[in-house]
Order: sequence, then structure tokens, then C-alpha cells
Amino acid sequence: MRCGRAVIIGALVTALFISAGCGQISDKQEPKKSEIQLGGTLIYGSLQEPNTLNPFLSELIATAEVANLIFSGLVSMNDKGEWIADLAQEVPTLQNGGISADGLTVIYRLRPGITWHDGTPFTSGDVKFTWEFVMNRQVNVISREGYDKIAAVDTPDAQTVIIRFRQQYAPVLTLFSKVLPKHILGQSEDMNKASFNRSPVGTGPFKFKEWRIAESIQLEANAAYFRGKPKLSGIVYKIMPEINILLTQLKAGEIDIVGNIGLAHYEQVKALSTVKTVVTPNLIWEHFDFNLDNPLFQDMRVRQAIALAIDRQAIVNTALKNVASPASGDQSPISWAYNPAVKPAARDVNAARELLAQAGWKQGPDGVFAKDGRRLSFSLATTAGNKVREATAQMIAQQLKEAGIETEVRLVEPAAFFADVLKNRRFETAMYAWVGGSDPDNLSLWSSKRIPAAGNGFEGLNYPGWRNPEIDMLAEQAARVIDIEQRRQKYFRIQEILVQEYPVIPLYFRANIDAVKGTVVNYRPNPTPAGNLWNAWEWALTVKK
Repeated sequence: MRCGRAVIIGALVTALFISAGCGQISDKQEPKKSEIQLGGTLIYGSLQEPNTLNPFLSELIATAEVANLIFSGLVSMNDKGEWIADLAQEVPTLQNGGISADGLTVIYRLRPGITWHDGTPFTSGDVKFTWEFVMNRQVNVISREGYDKIAAVDTPDAQTVIIRFRQQYAPVLTLFSKVLPKHILGQSEDMNKASFNRSPVGTGPFKFKEWRIAESIQLEANAAYFRGKPKLSGIVYKIMPEINILLTQLKAGEIDIVGNIGLAHYEQVKALSTVKTVVTPNLIWEHFDFNLDNPLFQDMRVRQAIALAIDRQAIVNTALKNVASPASGDQSPISWAYNPAVKPAARDVNAARELLAQAGWKQGPDGVFAKDGRRLSFSLATTAGNKVREATAQMIAQQLKEAGIETEVRLVEPAAFFADVLKNRRFETAMYAWVGGSDPDNLSLWSSKRIPAAGNGFEGLNYPGWRNPEIDMLAEQAARVIDIEQRRQKYFRIQEILVQEYPVIPLYFRANIDAVKGTVVNYRPNPTPAGNLWNAWEWALTVKK
């Protein structure tokens, strides 16, 4: 998987659940209020241990999960992908005056009476400090994207934050997803090595208590949490780096929740009678890329033919065990930017052959198409070691063979695949995935300025080398326009062009597999970057009988 930060979601529609028999949390009735206990400790199992608990310093999922329990942001996303107020009193919009007409000023009114876990009042100064922390070149933050578009953060009073941008930045709400305490971290001489990063203080529903290396992170309920004291008295984030041990403890009832279970263990977890298997579509989309500088793929009809020869649904049914959904474009069906008029093309081998014939290709004695002495034969590079991806690649090769197209699967070690094969564009075709973020911005993927080359220091994610002036214009405008309806129409048009020209063939959107013990109440999986721990203050356990 490649985390491309092409940032793909926003206000989503109601979460789409897939896969027969799973898709919802349970087919049983929810427990009655009288059956829910207040207090109790929930055990959350993880295969990964955080390397820090400062969310700005790490891309690890484990860091993000624990940080979601400890910290709050100005706004957040619920499980339907709607922006909701967090530390702010309301989500700023053009309509309520929180965002100026030119998009250059955003005003947040903060909730009164919020305190940090140590009792210190939370103020607008903490928001300003968070921006200064991110922009401090001495601090090793993972990204300054968006924050570097800010000219100033004004704090006219303790409850008001005015953010002034140098230029329009459409994903404004994605910034300040976590806020840091100035009174603690601001006193550190080296914020990269501050003790805060291992024993943080936040404003979230749970307080940090103890970190036992390679064992667990202990958290206790924040009685002063502004949404109300959590129903649980604590959460133990249990670290088990071996999947079989984790599954054994899950089966024994020693773990309450395990998130992001791999597809290889899906059937095993699904068979457990005490566990609810929750399958939730996510924003990771697998795709098949053409190197458009290769003469073989410069005729659009060849790319269209290859797309028609691939059976996405068969791949989902077989390689993905139905824990995925066929993709039609670069925007997920759960995104507000998804164009419902663009549908995944059904497989049509005859139509594929007809397109190739129109483009001047003829089938040879062995059934493979050829033109001007060159066979329609190429390699498909993908990552070695990912069994699902390897199986998908082999299925594609077989499907293309049936249409008269010869494909050789080329497995490459992941490090070399991403650092060399993709970045230096050393491929004929390639298959990998992009991970969506909290906004549908796809400028880095499709702008011709983002084709990695010596001229731009090999920066950019447009590995196919797609060059389309209309796409350049749409992607640039969509990244700046503040009005969501105007942005939506631009992303709709991008998707239409994508499936006409096929610089890449979208294959499928993945799904998360979570295991939840039957005694857990109010678990609501969240496919957005807010993650499944977004409403942990509402989690509870049923009364033991």
C-alpha cells in the first residue's frame, strides 16, 4: 500500500457497508440501557506500537489511534463523514460567516470551559501555538501541508481564533485535527525529544496514565471531558506484535476490539461466535497504471480495450473475498465528491477486441494482437509479498490473455517498487494503491506539473505521466475553490475524463475488517481519517450476568 496523501474524502454520504452477512455491526438487537454498565475497562488489541504519542510526529496508525483518545481538534468527522464541531462551537462555513467570501479568513469560536487534562484552561493561544509548532523548522513534523498556506493566526480573545491564509486553501477544515498544549510543550528546549511526546496531556475523552513498552498503553476516563464523562472508566491499548497471539486472545475473550484485521484472517475471525465481524469500506483504492510515455499505450483505444478486458467484480469476488467494492474512479462511493453517473465498466472481451481492431491491431496465430511487428505484450509491475495483490495481478494477466493481450507479472520488493520503479517511472504498467485523506483534492495525482522528472526534482505522484490541459485546470481550481458545490462539479468532471482516457484503470476500493466482542456497545466504525476510535467516549460494556 502506498500512502500518497492524494487526500480524498470530505463530507461523506451515509457509510456504505458491503459484504453479505457483515456490513452492519450485528444482526442482533442492541442491548437495552439497563444492560449497559457505567465504568469498566475495555481492551483494544493492536499489532503495532506507537513510536510517539505526539500525532504531528508520526504516520503510524497506532499513534493516530491513541492520539484520538487523548487529543481533540477544532472540528472532526463522524462515521457518516460529516464535519462536526469538536473544540470549536460550530463548523465554520461560508453560510454562517465562519469562512470569508474570498476563502482567505476562517474564524473559530471555541467552546468555553474546556480544560487540559492537568486542569489548565484551553484557549485560543493553544491553537496558535499548534500552528507555530508545525511550522517550526526545528521540529520533525510529518507534514506542513496546508499550515504553510497560513499567513497568521490571530487570537483577539481566549475563545476566538482567526486564521488568515496567504492563498485560498479548500481543505481548510482538515487543519488543526489535533491541538497541542502551549503551557507544556512550549516550554521544551527540544520539542522532538520532549517528555510530553511519551506522556502527553490533551483535552480528549481519556487521559494518559502509563506506557508499558511492548505491552500496553493505559488510559483513564477524563471526568471533565466537555462532551461528558466517558461511559468507560478506562481503555487499555494492548500491543501484540504477533497476529496469532492476538487472535488467540480474541478467541479467549481477553480482547474486546481488534481493528484492521488482514484479509487472510477474515474467515477465522468471522467464525468466532462471541465476536461481531464488522466490514467497513475505506478510502484505499487499488489501480492499474499505464506509463503513458510508452508508445504502446498512447492510443486511448488500447487503454480502453484493456479496461474492458478486466473483470473487476471477479477480482473482488475471488481475490478479495467480497471484502471490497469495484471502483469506477478515484473518488470513493462514500465521498461527497463521488460522481454516481460514472459506473465501473462491465467486462466485455468482444468490445475490447473490436477497439483493438479499430486501432489497427490484428490477432496472430497464437491469439495475441500485434501491430507493425510488435505484439501487444507488456509487464505488470507490483509489490512482492502482498498475496492479495499478487493474486489480483495474476487474475488480470489471465483475463487479458483471454482478450488477446499478453501480460507478464513482475514482482518487485516494496521499497524498490515505490522508491525506484514508480518514482523514476521504470514500468510499462504498474499496480498499487493510494490512500485517501480527508479531502478529495487530487492535484498531486493528475496535474502534469506533478509528473516526477529531473526538472521538478522527481517530486509529484503523477506516475502515469498524464498530460491533459483540462485536467490541469480542473485540479488546480478544485484545490482552491471554497464553495463545496463548485468543487463537487469539478471533481465530477475529472472522474468523467478519467474513465474516457484511462491513464489508470481503477480496480477496487478496499474495506476495513474489525472484530468487536459482543459485549461492546456503541462501537461505530468510521471510514474517514478520524478512525474507529472517534466516539470512544460513548463506548460501553454490557453488564456481566
